[in-house]
Amino acid sequence: MSDVPGHLWRYSTREAMHSLCRRFGFPNEPGMQDWEWEVADPTRIDEFLSAYESGELSEDERFVLMETIIQSFEDLQRLEKHPDPDQRWQRVLVILDRNIDLHAHTVWYWSLLDAADFSDPEQQFWATPFVRAILARHRTRLEKPPT
Repeated sequence: MSDVPGHLWRYSTREAMHSLCRRFGFPNEPGMQDWEWEVADPTRIDEFLSAYESGELSEDERFVLMETIIQSFEDLQRLEKHPDPDQRWQRVLVILDRNIDLHAHTVWYWSLLDAADFSDPEQQFWATPFVRAILARHRTRLEKPPT
């Protein structure tokens, strides 16, 4: 989103995507757009979290996989429509908070700070209120470009 400060922009690398394809058996077709979200799968959240927490992934792989994890939770909420978050979601929030420098772009993006109405759930992702709280804790530091 355009509201993410330029110095926080981070992109998925082709190498990280290929590595995750090999690890998880993901498809990787030329026409896939927003690959990290297309391969999301709520039935594999435990597997994704285990891989993320294993210490075996590079920073780029963890960055890409976190996007897939968040989208998997988005898909899960659309399917199950639970008002309360899945208990594994708390693990994700801790990971994001502890690794804010790696996931600053992700947290800022999913926060949808440019939404017209913060109180309207139709103008945000399911994850938005949760990641906004993380962004609020780190925003002052994150807004300052590195010197």
